[in-house]
Amino acid sequence: MNPAALVKKYLKKLGVDPEASALYIELVRAGHSSALQLAKTTGISRTQVYRHLELLQAHSLVSAEQLSYGTLYRALPIENIEDLLAHRESETAAIRLNLGAMTAALQTIAGGSGPKATVQHYYGLAGLKQANWNLTRADKEYRVFEAAHLSTHLDKTFARRHRERCMQRGLTSYDLTNSPKVCRKDLEPVDVSKSFVRYIDPSVLTINFEVCMYNDIVLLLDYTEQNSMAVEIHHPTLNKMMTQLFDAMWAQATPLTIS
Repeated sequence: MNPAALVKKYLKKLGVDPEASALYIELVRAGHSSALQLAKTTGISRTQVYRHLELLQAHSLVSAEQLSYGTLYRALPIENIEDLLAHRESETAAIRLNLGAMTAALQTIAGGSGPKATVQHYYGLAGLKQANWNLTRADKEYRVFEAAHLSTHLDKTFARRHRERCMQRGLTSYDLTNSPKVCRKDLEPVDVSKSFVRYIDPSVLTINFEVCMYNDIVLLLDYTEQNSMAVEIHHPTLNKMMTQLFDAMWAQATPLTIS
């Protein structure tokens, strides 16, 4: 990827659209320029140039110098976005902090503590990721009838972020699998003191569909291309029964060493 494309891709993650990025790159190349000259060199309309320059100034990526013959714009160091990043991190922290209050407010709107049994459906790759991310909200532990490692189903970046989040929250996992061997490299990063895996013979139980139990939830995950979806069942009684079934199978299974 060429340098200009790399910069555009990076700035896009901050909400800077390609045209504004093109103006910033042109200012870096030229050193300074007027809005009229920028419009000529980039092919962006003068009206849009002014709009994009205002955004770039708000992000502290461009400065404007008022001269007797007009305004001259200069590119500022890209490191200036540190303040923007810090602000966004602060906003995200505040949103996360208020999440519990929002849940309580919505439960009040619903008329009490909320329904005891509900079903949530998630579709496609994004849905599978969301359902798996919800699993990281488990209270202390979760159990999985595991068809395959998460990195087999989803991209390795997401799988790693998921495992890191579980470690941050100190969650203990119990994975029941038909695979007789488990490799550390497939689970990195992993805390072996909180990750337990057991092998159960397929003749006793064939695990070809992934099921997870945590809190009061039973999570069903279908990773097949034709039916990629997840079903999240919030039902304390069902969760208790499935947990008992898992524990019965776990007692018959062979402990595996993560090596």
